[in-house]
Parts: sequence; C-alpha cells; structure tokens
Amino acid sequence: MHPLFKITLSIAAAIFIELMLIGSVSARELKRVLVIHSYHGEYYWTSQLKQGIDDILQKEEQEIQVFHEFLDAKRYPYYDHKKQLLSYLTEKFQDKNLSALMVTDDAALRFVRSAYHESFFEGLPVVFAGINRISDAILNTPWLTGVFENRDVLATIKEASRQVNSNKAVIIINSTLTGQAYRKKINAISSREGFPELIVIEDMTSQNITDLLAGVSPSTPIILFGQLRHETPEGHLMSWPRSTSLLSNSVSNPIYSVATRTLGKGAIGGLMLDGQSHAAQAVGLLIRILNGESVENIPAIQKAKNTWLFDASLFKKYNIDSSLLPKEAVLLNDKQSFYVRYKRLVWLTIAAFSAAFAIISLLGVIVKRSAATQKMLQENEARYKDLAYAGANIFWETDENLRYRYMSGDTDYLYGFEHDRLIGKTLEDIFKGDANFHFPWNEYQNAILQKKPLDNLTFSVKYTGRSVRIFQLNAKPIFDRNQNFIGYRGIKREVTEEHNLSEKIAYQASYDSLTGLINRRKFNDQLEECVKSTRQSKNESVLCFLDLDRFKLVNDTVGHLVGDALLSEIAKIFQNSLRQKDIVGRLGGDEFGFILIDTPIHQAKNICSRLIQSIDDYRFRWNDRVFSVGLSVGMVSLLQDSNDAVELLSKADFACYQSKEQGRGRLSVVGEGGDRSMMEGQKSFGYLANIAQAIEQEQFYLVKQPIKTAGNEKISHYELLLRYDDEHGQAIPPSLFIPQAERHGVITLIDRWVIEHIFAHYYRYFPGGDTVISINLSGISMSHNEFVAWLKNLVNSHVIPPEMICFEVTETAAISQLSQALEFMHDMRALGVRFSLDDFGSGVSSFGYLKQLPIDFLKIDGSLIRHIVTDPSDRAIVSAVDDIAKMMGIQTIAEFVEDDEIESLLTVIGIDYMQGYGVGKPTLC
Repeated sequence: MHPLFKITLSIAAAIFIELMLIGSVSARELKRVLVIHSYHGEYYWTSQLKQGIDDILQKEEQEIQVFHEFLDAKRYPYYDHKKQLLSYLTEKFQDKNLSALMVTDDAALRFVRSAYHESFFEGLPVVFAGINRISDAILNTPWLTGVFENRDVLATIKEASRQVNSNKAVIIINSTLTGQAYRKKINAISSREGFPELIVIEDMTSQNITDLLAGVSPSTPIILFGQLRHETPEGHLMSWPRSTSLLSNSVSNPIYSVATRTLGKGAIGGLMLDGQSHAAQAVGLLIRILNGESVENIPAIQKAKNTWLFDASLFKKYNIDSSLLPKEAVLLNDKQSFYVRYKRLVWLTIAAFSAAFAIISLLGVIVKRSAATQKMLQENEARYKDLAYAGANIFWETDENLRYRYMSGDTDYLYGFEHDRLIGKTLEDIFKGDANFHFPWNEYQNAILQKKPLDNLTFSVKYTGRSVRIFQLNAKPIFDRNQNFIGYRGIKREVTEEHNLSEKIAYQASYDSLTGLINRRKFNDQLEECVKSTRQSKNESVLCFLDLDRFKLVNDTVGHLVGDALLSEIAKIFQNSLRQKDIVGRLGGDEFGFILIDTPIHQAKNICSRLIQSIDDYRFRWNDRVFSVGLSVGMVSLLQDSNDAVELLSKADFACYQSKEQGRGRLSVVGEGGDRSMMEGQKSFGYLANIAQAIEQEQFYLVKQPIKTAGNEKISHYELLLRYDDEHGQAIPPSLFIPQAERHGVITLIDRWVIEHIFAHYYRYFPGGDTVISINLSGISMSHNEFVAWLKNLVNSHVIPPEMICFEVTETAAISQLSQALEFMHDMRALGVRFSLDDFGSGVSSFGYLKQLPIDFLKIDGSLIRHIVTDPSDRAIVSAVDDIAKMMGIQTIAEFVEDDEIESLLTVIGIDYMQGYGVGKPTLC
C-alpha cells in the first residue's frame, strides 16, 4: 500500500472517530454549574479555588459547563450591589437550566443563604468551599453541603520543632478575629506534656522585630500564623509575602508558615491549605450531586485535607534531613540531578534507543528517498501554522525584498484586483500615496528595518459610498537554516465590526447613556489627573458635588421616564453654564460633579450660586404639569493638603449633604465655618465603609438590657442592642454610623445581621425560650420588599416563638412611609409578632398616629423621664401619655430610669415597664 494512501486512510479514520465522539457528547445531557465567588477573580485565594474547580471538572467524562461569577464583596459590600448582582444573574441564567450551584467563601454563602435562594436559586443544591467556621445553621440546611477550612496548629508546631530539633518555638499572630482563633487553639495545646515551649508574639511590626526577638536563639523556629502590621497609625496588615520577606531579612531563624504565598519568600514550609486542593474536595461532593445523589445524604467535610509543602532550597541552610519529612510532603525547588531522580528511566531509555538504532539505520535509505517530499511538507506545515489564524481573510508571503511571492484568499475586495496581479509588488507599490488608504507607515518601516514581527498593524480603506473598512495586518519574519532573512509571512483580516464594537464599548464605559455626560468612573479618572496637575502648577481648581432637591417627587408623581427627561434637561443647563475647559459628569441618580479648572474658590462660589438660582428659576413642564427642582452644592479646593481624589470627592459629597441638612438650595464649602462637623461626618463615613468588613470580621456584637415589669423584680423582657468595635477594639457609638447607614441604604444590611444573629443564638441567650426580646428595626428595612419577604420566611420558620419577638420602630420611621409601615406591621402581627413605638415624645409626636399604628408597647422617651421627679410638666406629660395608652390597650415603657426615686414615681403613675441603668445596665449576650 502506498505511504500517502496510508496517511490519508489514517486521517479519515481519525475524523470519523472524532465525529462519533462529538455525537456521543451531544447525546449526553449537558449539566450546567454556576460558581459564585465572594471576591474578585484576581484575589489570590479566589484564583486558586477557581483553578481547582476548573481543573477537576475538565477531567470529568460527563459534559459539564461551568460559569464563574464574582460577588467582589471586599470592594462592593453594600446591599444594593448584591441586589444588582441578583438581577444580573436572573437575566443571564434564567434560561440556562442550572443543575447545581457552588459558592466560595463566607460572603457568597451568606448571599445564597439569604432570601435569594428562595427567589432565584430555589431547588438548586449548593456546595460551598472556603468557609471558616462550622455552625449548626450551615450543617442543618438541607440543600447545602461543602468543605470547611481546617488549620492544624498542633501538627505545624510539632513538625517545625522536630525538623530543627528545638524544644521552643516562636508563634507570630495578629489581633484580628482569625488571629484570636489561633491564640485559643495555641492556648489549648501549649500546656500539654512534652510539647515545645511557645513564645506567642502578637501584632509584630517592621520596627520591633529585632526588639521582640532579641532573647530568642537563632535555632528556634518562628511560625507565622498571621501577617505583620505596618508601622502606621492605622496599623494595616502586610501581605503574606511581604511579612515573610521582611522577617527573613531581619533574623536568621528558620521560618515556617501556614500560607502558601510565603513559599519562595523565606519560609521553609508547613501544613498548608492549598486553594486548588481545597476546591478539588468540594468538587468531589458536587460530582456526587450531579450523578444523582441527594445533597441531604452528603455530609459536609468538616476537616479539609491540608498539604505539607516545603521549599527544598532551604533544607541545606537549616540542616534539615529531607528523608525524615512527612511521607505525603510536596517538595518545591528540589534541585536533584536528573540522573539521581530518574536513574531507572535513564537506563531504560538508553536500552530503548540502542534497540531503536538498528531500526533507524534500516530506515535511513527510505528517509533519503522521501527527503524532497518531506521538505515540501515541512514548508507547508510551517506556512499554515504561521498563517492559519481565526478569521484571516488573506494569507501572504514576501521575499527578502518585501515583494509578494505567495497570496491566497479574497483579495479583490481589499486590493481591487486578483491576487495574481499582486505577485512581485510590495505593499508600498500598491498603496503608497493612495488618499483612501490610511496605514501606519512609520511603524511598518521601523519593524521591517529591524526584522521584527508586525503585530496588529491596524489600517483603514475608504470605499466608494463613503464606507470605511478596518483591517489588521500580522506577520513574522522568516529565516532559512543559516538564519538569513528570506521574507515575511502573515495575514490580513477585516476587523471592522470588532473595531466599531470596541469603540462603542469604550464610549459606554466612559459616558452616561442618558445625559451624554461622562460617568462616575471617567469623572474619577479625570479628577485624579486634575489633582496632580493642580498640585504641580499651584493654580487652584475646585471640585463641586451637586445633588438635585425634590427630584424624587417627579419620579414618584409621573414616573421614571419623565424623571429621565428632566435629568437630560438639567444636564444641558449644566453644560451651558460652564466653560469648555471645565469638566462635568453624572455621578449617579440625581448627583452630578463639576471640576472648575484654574478657578479660585470665591469665583467657584459665584458660579455655583448663579447655577443654584438658575435651577431654582427653571420649570419643567410635562403635559399639563409643571415641576420645579432645587440644587444643593458642596465644594472643596483641589489644593487641600494630603487629600487624594477619593478623599476630596468624599468631602465634597458630605459638604453637599450639609447643604441639604441646612435647608437645601444652598452651598457649603469645605474649610469654611469650622470643620468639626465635617470631621465627624467624615469619621462616620469611614465607619460606614467598614460595615461589611465589620460583619465579616465579627466586629459587631449584641448586648442585652433588661426591661422590668413595674413592682416585680423578675425580668422576662430584654432589649437587644447593637455594638461595634473598630479594628483597634475601640467602641464606636451607634450615633456615629447608624444615621449614615440609613442615608446610604446599608442599614438593611445591619438589620439583617442583627436579626440573623438573634435567631441563631436566641436559645443560648435565653435557654428557657420564654423571654420577650425587643429588636430595633429601621423604617428603610420595613419598606424594603425583599427584606420584608425574607423576614416573613424567617419568622414563619418558628425558630423563635413569634410572640417572643417585639420589633421597636421610631415614630419618625413609621410615619415617613406610613402605608408601607402599616402593611408590614399588620402582616407581622398576623404571625404573632409584637411592636413597640420607640422614643415617643422626643420629637413632634402625634397621638393621632397611635390610632393608626398597631402597637403593643409605647416607649416614652428618656428626655421626659430624666427630670420627672423635679419637673412637674414632665410628670404631667408622662401621666397623660400613660392614660391615653391605657385607654387604647397599649402598655407603656419608660426609658432612662436611673434611680429608685424615679422608679417609685413611675410606679405611682402606673407605667407598666421600666428600662434604664437603675434597672440594669446592658450586658454582653
């Protein structure tokens, strides 16, 4: 049989087998899995988990399609972001018929375990990975299984001490919650007999390494269970690689670690939780589910498998015997010679080559006969490997003088004539001087003079009818076996659609589609540039933050389409009021930003004052309706010292907020009139930004304060209060972060944490299960449909008897959204929940609202209680409030009961319950 016929037959058989396999795959059922990651894809741990998931699923014989989405909870922690993500997921995957769901890390698990599981993921089994703490709530969820993280502190310490033959070890931790968890584990094992003596150092910094380790022997191992801190007032944590490198360069002790990123930075190794291995364990559970096993029958893995990882390049430095390492240890940077590692393989290979030599000698004659054919095949193979790019329109080759010597493809629409007429001509011969041909000649000439590849040279050709088409040229220089240049080989392909699409995407990424102004992202970029140029030139420029007043009235009255039309009109007024060099952008909703270039602050104030008046005079007409809006402005000079663009925008935003608080339609300037309130406001913004982190790192906690029945010492009613400690352990008053949380829409996130925490631990706080608990609830949460639906489901679960739950709401919160509040309260009372109206008497209270609000308790504000013994008017008001409440069947609670004298007087008046330091101070739950 002829050799060419054999080759053809082999190719045909391979194609047939491949087609059969494709048919077999298409016949199998496609299973789709959505993976939601807590953090962004470039985060090291997330990328490791993603790689592990993909690696295992790609090896599966069944057809599995994986979709990865990123919650990015560290950068976007707020509730609205999760709501937008859910909307995005709903639209993207509503027709995908998902088979299962995976989540990585705690934020994504919380996202799925919330009401979103019922609203979008209902019926889907869920597999988790990277979860830190084991809880009964997770273990008892029927549709949920997965893998918890596991750090074996004992094994790491013992192995480190054994390897360097030391009866001591230095343990480095930090004061984060994770660090304190390590401290508990270390304290539990340090007293064991025969265990190494442990020196625990907390929150080491770059400046105190030498001092803290001064009395430690160089042979004592140092084990990193946490990162070092920066020597700054904030004391932020360093990265793992930076912490390890800094420590390694400062001391000569052997260093061990529990983080894979420390390897190669000076750490010898340790028992580590590898992201890819961890993900593989979770995927094992997922595959069981995809194969039909019920998730309820698949228990979670509570101790994930860790891996002993060691850097072999450091063994000699610390005199470590690699033969005594744990059997399953993985060695990195192991530089054994190839012969030592593969001795048997080398000898087998030599024997195989010896046997093959005789066969090769016999084939030599055949090889010589087919040399010419083989050379042609090699040339064609090289040609088509270089030229077969997806989407190529034209393949071409030139000689050493850059004349075309080979061309194939559709040349007519680009060159205007058949490719045979192009052979022998250069690109310059064809197009140089053609006004309709726009080509980067300088870049082209520089590349060919240096015999460099031509990478994505983009050019355009104008055709009759004014149509313009975009092309891309790619090529590589080719050389003969003596490295002599013999020409170029490349492709030309049309990229008109891709070019137009990229232009459109670039526009959409920078401009607001409604107003045509630059968007927040582009505005922030330009603000950063303006800050740099202003600081260099010392010419003052001013940042302005603008917010429309009464705009919500337009949306609520005639709808968002009309509101959008109004925003477009306002944007035109802004553009017409500024100079061409000034910058104006839409920052979101009805918020806008100006950068007034080379403008002193007094001139900027005049510009914005005139603009406030213009907007105040403007009337927007829609059919027979006329609307007026106002404008509040906050401004800050870009010359303010030690403030970057983000801080300046935050200050301008808060100054605008002050303008609204002071009556709207006015201007506030950062730095004028004293900045004390501004500093407090900025401080509260800082706490607001850390709310999601505080929840994740468990900086929120609850305290309980007793509410005593008058005349009875038994306590069967408590109010649960939220407390917050910052990263330094400093207590932050709720008054500093709650108002801003309400303003920026994240109060529902806090309310949700409080309620979830109470429901999870109620029977630990109150084992008898017969204690009434009062929980503060914001008006925003009561009017949030998804939150309300989630809360109803939670109450219906009867984890806590509904009659033991009492939600406290302020009168202001209730009447601000009265219809929604009434609907919420009636629905909850139908489930058995009770309500208390908080702070009654602190503002403009109305007895009329008591007739509408379905409440069980009326809480009299402490401002009326504090001086009740000495102030007859306070006493009369409290007595009147109590009388009216009794007539309506409402029980009363007095706040700020500080001493026995107040308590006795309130008992005489007839107050039902009392609360205050005289009754009992808040204590930790």
